[in-house]
Amino acid sequence: MSRNLTALVARHSSLGEPTAVELLAQAVRERGAVVADDVRDVAARTGLPEATVHGIATFYDDLREPRGALDVRVCTGTACFAATGGRHVAELSDGLGLALGERSEDGSVSLGETVCLGFCHCSPAVRVGDVVDAGPQAVARVLSREPRQAAEPQAQSLLAEPVLTRAGDWSGLRRVLAELTPDQLVEEVAQAGVLGRGGAAFPAAVKWRLTRQAPAAERFVVCNGDEGDAGSYIDKQLMEHSPELLLEGMALAAYAIGARHGVVLVRSEYPRSRPALEEAAERARERGLLGPDALGDGIPFDVIVVDGAGSYVVGEETALLACLQGLRGVVSSRPPYPAQSGVRGLPTLVHNVETLCNIPFIAARGAQAYRELSPGATPGSKLVCFNERFARPGVFEIPFGTSVRELCEDVAGGLRDGARLKAVQIGGPLGGILPASLLDTPFDLEPLAAVGCMVGHGSLVGFDEETGMRDLARHLLGFGAQESCGKCFPCRVGLTRAHEMVQGDAAVDRARLEELLEALELGSLCAHGGGMPAPIRSLIAHFPDELGLA
Repeated sequence: MSRNLTALVARHSSLGEPTAVELLAQAVRERGAVVADDVRDVAARTGLPEATVHGIATFYDDLREPRGALDVRVCTGTACFAATGGRHVAELSDGLGLALGERSEDGSVSLGETVCLGFCHCSPAVRVGDVVDAGPQAVARVLSREPRQAAEPQAQSLLAEPVLTRAGDWSGLRRVLAELTPDQLVEEVAQAGVLGRGGAAFPAAVKWRLTRQAPAAERFVVCNGDEGDAGSYIDKQLMEHSPELLLEGMALAAYAIGARHGVVLVRSEYPRSRPALEEAAERARERGLLGPDALGDGIPFDVIVVDGAGSYVVGEETALLACLQGLRGVVSSRPPYPAQSGVRGLPTLVHNVETLCNIPFIAARGAQAYRELSPGATPGSKLVCFNERFARPGVFEIPFGTSVRELCEDVAGGLRDGARLKAVQIGGPLGGILPASLLDTPFDLEPLAAVGCMVGHGSLVGFDEETGMRDLARHLLGFGAQESCGKCFPCRVGLTRAHEMVQGDAAVDRARLEELLEALELGSLCAHGGGMPAPIRSLIAHFPDELGLA
């Protein structure tokens, strides 16, 4: 069925035209909600069945909840939970007299939930229109109708030669076009050993070869800018402060695989990301770096930027491609892989932001220079970020192999106000939770995997001694159940059942919980259901008494 809908999209629209998601989002902006006439109109304009359009309108957070003239979105992500235990949500709800998802009778104000706004360095965060306020007084300012834009995080590199915290200068693309064939560039990336930075750590060159070899007259490069991992704001930092680096990485990937079109899907929760990318793309076109004749070498490649509509699972590549084409962001079984059949059924290379931002350094300096950046087993560098519990939160570029203790204590300065670190979740809501006793673990793929954790996106969310681990389990499983796309039974039902088990104060049947986690791992269609057990297993292993296991 999903392939039939993709064919319908391809038949009725061309790349760059508004999709069903975008048309429905426009209706929400104009009227505050999607109504029946909007569904009929969008169906007529896109050629999709009305039932399909209704399904889209009720799937995404940005479309299904009514919006008031003053629309308030409160962050319920893990960093905000660590900051207040959820108190900021209750204070905002009480102050506005609205529950989450409600709009006042006169339509003047609405209150919604969002995960996450990317201001984890100064949580809790609240968005009013396109202004994101954050910090201890954010709720008070929002309630007094005086929100102010929160300060952006600082980014710095611990490397002598930065890869990801430098400005993009297009020197890598210039060198490649002058010296390397597409095949040679693919080989350079293979020799560099670039692994995907979105969580799966899949070799980038393998994706490039598969996409390049797929028989087709047209190919696409898609950047996954839908960084939904609560507690991570790395991709936001890159898109908004180093957009040229990302665009250059996309252009290099396009040269390697023979693509003429690139698309970036950015989170709607990041209101500054799309403008930053579009302005950078326009500057590149003016300089002849993007467009029909890039660098005067007759290489046509251009990039468009598309907003997401509020869905965590759209970070999974097949769900991302569905969203990009204006459909429900549900996961598809593989094969076929996006490298074989992606946008409009054509070969599509999908990478996350940080992965693509690694490519310009390799193109300019070569594979060996890239491999020498880190003493750890994984080549290259990694961006990590810290939540506001730390004394020096922000984004840092680090070499692989640095211990988690050094990151938390030396780089981030330990927890602020002299608090003691109880545990740290690494890599987002699907990442394991490392207790303070294991902080000497090296920050690298295999050492973290050995203790039930992962590098993931690179976020480090610290929890102090006041954090109750059963409360944390409720938070994580509630997020998992809410964000399931609903396509596969183990994830849709299993995460809800697991969340129910940790509600209240009754003892938790350990054997039943572990059976449920195993079913999620083995039966889920994608990493959402398959990965959510990891942090719960960490809590079972290291904090069984706090979980109330029996």
